[in-house]
Amino acid sequence: MDPLAPKVYAEFYGLTDVGRVRKGNEDNYLIADLQNQRRAMEKKTETWRLGGRGMVFAVCDGMGGAAAGEVASQMAVDTVFDQLCSLEPGLEPQVFGEIVDRAIQQSNHLIHTMAQKDPSKKGMGTTISAAAVYGNVLFLAQVGDSRAYLLRGGTFTRVTKDQSLLEKLLEEGTISPEHAENFVGKNVILQALGPVAQVLVDLKFLELEHDDIVLLCSDGLHGQLNDAELQSILEQSETLEEAAGTLIRRANETGGPDNITAVLVRLTGDDLPKSDTPKPATPKSLRYVRAPVDVIQQKLERELGLSHWLSKYVFTGPLLVAYAVMIFLGLLYGIVSNRDSLAKLFTHSHTISKPKVGRGRLVVVSDVMSAELYIDGQIAGQLQEGGLSLSMPSGTYKVKLGTGGWTSKEQEVQLSPKHPKLIEIRRDKNKKLRKGADEKEWLPGHDSLNK
Repeated sequence: MDPLAPKVYAEFYGLTDVGRVRKGNEDNYLIADLQNQRRAMEKKTETWRLGGRGMVFAVCDGMGGAAAGEVASQMAVDTVFDQLCSLEPGLEPQVFGEIVDRAIQQSNHLIHTMAQKDPSKKGMGTTISAAAVYGNVLFLAQVGDSRAYLLRGGTFTRVTKDQSLLEKLLEEGTISPEHAENFVGKNVILQALGPVAQVLVDLKFLELEHDDIVLLCSDGLHGQLNDAELQSILEQSETLEEAAGTLIRRANETGGPDNITAVLVRLTGDDLPKSDTPKPATPKSLRYVRAPVDVIQQKLERELGLSHWLSKYVFTGPLLVAYAVMIFLGLLYGIVSNRDSLAKLFTHSHTISKPKVGRGRLVVVSDVMSAELYIDGQIAGQLQEGGLSLSMPSGTYKVKLGTGGWTSKEQEVQLSPKHPKLIEIRRDKNKKLRKGADEKEWLPGHDSLNK
């Protein structure tokens, strides 16, 4: 038994259906135990104990011509699984959440790259709603308009926010909830994995309680059944399998115009709090916006230079033989000439093949609440309530903010692993930063998940 494993158990069931109108199913889902690097592939209810590396559940709704949507959604679930299986056990929850974010960004990078190279895949993309369980914390990662719900003590809560035109108009008050049902653009989403080079993952977390039930679903389900109907089916079903089957059947009975997918997870165990008065399921933002994948890759190549080139290209394919011969001749020459040269060769080879680059943390605060952050001329994220914190490779960066017609003066920032770097960028010199936007709130150790 994993010594880091909490006493938390996940009972789960996943089901997907093509619906009544579509010819193919472009939905995909993921149920994975990261500790044992296994995925649930059969349509049956199972219960797994949570390992020290956690579990991840996700629903993806693909889009694109021909079978491109199915390709995109499959790539998304596969990439997230592969990326998260490589994480180390015993991570801080904050770090685990950061890795979930990076895994989804990597999915976007791979899907976008394939679409650029293959004309038949042009424009393909997918949504993703992911729920990752780590200890007693549930991380929620959202891109697009698939959804996650939480049923807790008789209260049914949507714990993700649709990244759609309809949601934005409702927030702004441009249309009323009464008109939303027949809104012609309700299927227009503002973000998806694949269509563009960068995405901003909406990453949140909440603390789990005993007997929480998580529902992940595509819009083929939540677009046909309202929240009250979803809750009623969950509460009246005796098993997760029965609940999933009823949800799919009811969505099809209303017309089934889209693919339908539902993943249900019931979380129990002694390490989850039990209460007669359950806490409201209110997700909190993680407040960490990571640098996009290609920004990190470019920075690494600049910092590592020849070492990165050798690690990436020399140790591959037929060049491996030639390189091995070169090393052998070098060793032979060293033995003949002098032993000091041999020692230097081993030292140098070790340095080249295993480059190490530390990571630093950049903390940016501003009086512009939602300005976009640019690093080395490329957008790296958007401020959340006037601040954000990024974990990036150590080195020198050029940083600025921009929004509307305003762009701040570019600043050069040096990051090191030892000390986080805090910078203030103000648009109005006389305007005070929002309350709490200071070093104590944003630096590591003061933005923990228990806040």
